[in-house]
This record gives sequence, structure tokens and C-alpha cells, in this order.
Amino acid sequence: MAAAARGNSRQAPPDLELTARRAAPDVRVETKRPEVKRPLPYPEPVGINDNEDDLPPAPRTQRRRLGVLQLLARVLIAPLYLGVAAAAVAVIALFVRGWLAV
Repeated sequence: MAAAARGNSRQAPPDLELTARRAAPDVRVETKRPEVKRPLPYPEPVGINDNEDDLPPAPRTQRRRLGVLQLLARVLIAPLYLGVAAAAVAVIALFVRGWLAV
């Protein structure tokens, strides 16, 4: 341990390692000159379509009429939904009442 403290324990890197390192990147200063127009790194943006008034209006679609079975299902299932909602509210009310009574 004393020998390591006295001497340089790390050996110098070989010359091959020093030459294998990358050189610093070439950095160019960007100027704010408007006369220099560089190409965009993406395609030109698409402009607004000015020809919209030339197109005919989209046709309106009629709403589909409810069939007999669909109407019957809505009439039968709607009270079920209302009953489940009422039961949920009752359970919450019982929980709050029990919580406040303690």
C-alpha cells in the first residue's frame, strides 16, 4: 500500500490509444443573415387550401331510424340502469351515515 502511495500506480496509455480517440467535432458558427437561405431539414410545409369554395358541400346523411327491437331494448334496459344508479346512491348514503355515526 505504501508503494502505491509513493509511485504512480497507473501506467501511461500506449500511443495506439491516444491516436484512436476521436477528434473534436467541426463546429460552424451560425449567423443570423437573412440573405443566406439554408434548406429545411424537413419537406416544405403544406399551405392552406385556397380552393375550398370550389368544392360542393358534403351531402347530409339521414339518421337511421330505430328498429322495433332496438326501441324495445331501450325501453326495457333504461329502468335497469336507473335501478342500478339508485342502488349505488343508496350504498353511498349508507356508508356516509355509518361513517358519521361512529
